[in-house]
Amino acid sequence: MSEEITAKDLRGNSPEELLSTIGKLREDLFKNRMKRVTNQLENTMLIRHARRDIARVNTVLAEKLRAAAPAVPADRTTAGSEKSKSKAMSSSKAKEK
Repeated sequence: MSEEITAKDLRGNSPEELLSTIGKLREDLFKNRMKRVTNQLENTMLIRHARRDIARVNTVLAEKLRAAAPAVPADRTTAGSEKSKSKAMSSSKAKEK
């Protein structure tokens, strides 16, 4: 994929299309890495562009999934931090013994 992929263009795609795009980009990245190892890759910037395009698609996909998921209630987030505090306190008491 030689053309530049922009996040603005990706936001119009469905999650299934984004997943197929990631697959294609990973395949291109693999092929370019194999070419680099065998000294057949002339433009090594293709590897960097492929990695960044994969990250860009993953970011847009995460945004879409986060928007589609229901919001987590505030009660659940505070309860988790209290549990981690109590675990930390119990582990420090165990170290003292």
